[in-house]
Amino acid sequence: MLTTSLLKQAYQAIRKKIIYSDLEPGRKISEKGLEEMLNIGRTPIREALIQLRQQELVYTIPQSGTYISLIDLASAKNARFVREHLERQVMIECCAKLTRETQKILETLIEEQEKAVNAKDRRSFFHNDNLFHKACFEIAGRQEVWNWLDDHNIHLERFRWLRVTTEDLNLKILISQHYRLLEALINKDPEEANFLTAAHLHMMLD
Repeated sequence: MLTTSLLKQAYQAIRKKIIYSDLEPGRKISEKGLEEMLNIGRTPIREALIQLRQQELVYTIPQSGTYISLIDLASAKNARFVREHLERQVMIECCAKLTRETQKILETLIEEQEKAVNAKDRRSFFHNDNLFHKACFEIAGRQEVWNWLDDHNIHLERFRWLRVTTEDLNLKILISQHYRLLEALINKDPEEANFLTAAHLHMMLD
């Protein structure tokens, strides 16, 4: 019987490669190829693909094969709409719940983003950007909401990653926005936190 942990491992591994375009949109894939790429057994790979097919991240053409779906921009826009409205409320709640310890966590994550920019490591920047926002949900006591969003915003994540890889995107502007947002949280200024969050998240699909 397939264990839940193996299925989750296979699903997360393939999902991550789709988000980072290691498995680029339109690419033909196979269970055997994924098994060799990920060093995970065929059964969890097969079950993970069923789950990804239900999420429309892969699709199958009869007598042809299985392919990575194209990015659904409409889905990405809807995911941003939901996240923007929920996260604005989350940041307001963070203003009341931020402590010295959680402030340090956010400062460290921004510093890690700065290191990533200096090292020209866009993948690390992207990863720590997500950790910063995830941490804000955790501070507000909304971890479950973040998990729900994470399950439903894959097309948005795919688009965001491609945006991060473009040379014309100034990552230091995003870091500056994080510092300003953190300042608003420290100052217990919910109105400013609300405004800055809306402006920051609206840039995701620019």
